[in-house]
Amino acid sequence: MRDVDGPREMADCVALYERVMGLRPGDGSLNPRLLTALQHNSGLVVGAYLDDDLVGFTYSFLAREHGTDRTNGMDCYGPRLYQYSQLAVVAHERQGLGIGRLLKLGQRDRCLAEGTTLIRWAYDPMQTRNAHFNLDVLGAVVDSFKPAMYGTAGFGAATGESTDRFIVSWHLDGPARPAWPAPAAPPGGHRAGEVYDDGDDRIVVLPDDWDRLRAETGPEHAALLRARLTRTFARLLADRSAVSCVRLRGGLAAYRFTPRPPHMPRFPAPDRAPHGRTTHP
Repeated sequence: MRDVDGPREMADCVALYERVMGLRPGDGSLNPRLLTALQHNSGLVVGAYLDDDLVGFTYSFLAREHGTDRTNGMDCYGPRLYQYSQLAVVAHERQGLGIGRLLKLGQRDRCLAEGTTLIRWAYDPMQTRNAHFNLDVLGAVVDSFKPAMYGTAGFGAATGESTDRFIVSWHLDGPARPAWPAPAAPPGGHRAGEVYDDGDDRIVVLPDDWDRLRAETGPEHAALLRARLTRTFARLLADRSAVSCVRLRGGLAAYRFTPRPPHMPRFPAPDRAPHGRTTHP
């Protein structure tokens, strides 16, 4: 893991992004000048290299919380600064090897070195592999849910998908969150789209592999299920936080929504988030 260096390496990042995301000509992309400008102005561009070959990268930029309420994470020095991580990608042939985790840890180390203790990003809640990594491996916390954050048509490999996103915060100076057990099965077993109680927590069941479900059942069925889950997420996150995402038997996964503790601050979501596809390992 090291900082990406120079125009040629920035161009390698752009090429990798376009290849992994399956971008079409009209989808838009990055460019080396943008990445260079971000890196020179408090942003971070971190690459994963195998010998001299780029196999993954992540970039982020410095952002500032809105508002002035001290209960929302403000202090006497003004609004809190954080790095907003716009994307992280790993080459298809190198996924599943822990490179994504190393990228996020490299991003964390650079933030701590400059005194930043908070990273935020967005991810598609239907991608349960990402959810498990973000919530259970890294220990990020869901702050809010943004339906169709980047529009309803999608782009690249996700053309036709609504761009619903969870906004998460990774508190670098906080204690590690304890692991949560898999939820008990309700009577009759699990079904995608089902919501049930597990003690004080609410469990939401969804497909473990959203891309496979969409391919097998068709985009219409997937869109209806996504719309139902979207309404459920918005309702539950009004007073709860998603603290874990685990895989279940039968090709299903589950989010556990736990009551939000009274002392837990509600950080304002970045309503003016930048446009573009956000993905994480």
